[in-house]
Amino acid sequence: MSGMRLASVSAWVITTSLAVSATAHAQPRVSAGSAAAGGDIGVYSGIQDYLGSGLTLEGFYEYYFDPRVSMRFGLGWAEPEFENDEDAVKIVRIPFDILYNWNGGDVRPFVGAGIGAYILTLKDNGRTVRDSESTLGATLFGGVEFSASRSTALKAELRYHIIDDIRGVEPDGFSLTIGLKKYF
Repeated sequence: MSGMRLASVSAWVITTSLAVSATAHAQPRVSAGSAAAGGDIGVYSGIQDYLGSGLTLEGFYEYYFDPRVSMRFGLGWAEPEFENDEDAVKIVRIPFDILYNWNGGDVRPFVGAGIGAYILTLKDNGRTVRDSESTLGATLFGGVEFSASRSTALKAELRYHIIDDIRGVEPDGFSLTIGLKKYF
């Protein structure tokens, strides 16, 4: 799936999410000790000219210290392709993030930052060409949650990944995701 098509699908899903959330009026009950789990899908786009875009998937567990501050653990995967080539870099991310949200009703904006282990693998025509290497990376992100029910929220998130180079490839990039979050 091309980067433009992924961006179009992402935009459509975000618009649909906004429409669904506009009809929801039940704010999730978030308090100290609450937790949530969820998943995201979206597009990852490299910032270098030679690194294009690709699908990204994320799963996470979030724990709330209080209604506005939480920590998030997760597992992520992305595979942006190199421009004009069949090569790609597979990125597996194991993050630890701290988030702050403005808990203001059915629409809750949030910001955060985190660090994590990044496992990078260079691929050629779908085949691994180099052994995986792991490195430390960081992220800065922001987004918004929309209440869908007392225990469910839809979310959209923009994240900037800062990752050390691997064998001359700089995999820094942006990811735009949408997802579903379940409180318990």
